[in-house]
Amino acid sequence: MLKSGKHTMNEQVYLSLRNDILSGRYHDGQQLLQADLAEEYHVSRIPVREALMQLSSEGLVEIIPYKGAVVASFSLDELHEIFEIRYSLESLILRYVVQNITEEAAGSVHALLLASTRTPPEERSRKTNWEFHRALYEIANKPRLLELIESQYNKIDRYVQMDITKPSAQEYAFKSHDAILQACRAGDTVEATVLLHEHMMTALRRLDLFLQEKISAPAPDEFFTLFPPLINRRASEQILMSKQASV
Repeated sequence: MLKSGKHTMNEQVYLSLRNDILSGRYHDGQQLLQADLAEEYHVSRIPVREALMQLSSEGLVEIIPYKGAVVASFSLDELHEIFEIRYSLESLILRYVVQNITEEAAGSVHALLLASTRTPPEERSRKTNWEFHRALYEIANKPRLLELIESQYNKIDRYVQMDITKPSAQEYAFKSHDAILQACRAGDTVEATVLLHEHMMTALRRLDLFLQEKISAPAPDEFFTLFPPLINRRASEQILMSKQASV
């Protein structure tokens, strides 16, 4: 049953179905029949069909010839590729954040970060995580680049949602986000980029372990590793080596 609100009927169907997939109500590989969904949400098939197409573009639904729509399966290869794309785009936008950041803008992002800690852990979500990144990246004033980054966040929603509600993940996310913000505030592009790399690798390793268990995949000989930061590679690699040596 759809909730009434400010969204159009098409938007309500899309948001409801998206949430049902992310929450695990519809599991990966499950067929999504338009007739059943239309009955479930008390709408015609038209908004259901449009919702399925939109979710397909986000990678949450797969349209299979002669079978129809199914919930997209989890994939380690997809997870790794999305993280590679995200890191490439986000390390680029950080350069512009460092160039444009002001004390006022940094203060606003920090206030948003602090506000997230006052949200009960069980109510925090991927949305809270994205709100920080979006607020920080908006400082870059690169709307098309930000749009590309957001599209990758949408594609990885299911994976992140599995991990973000854990208290340990939330505590780490706060500290990591604050460190990235402070590096940008200090005008240190290299440090900010290295911290982003570290932040994403930590998240990727947690998700790797969870997903390997979920899909019963054998444990790898070594973890998948994102390429080191591209900006000032020598300095970046030295910082990474010093951080690893201190662990």
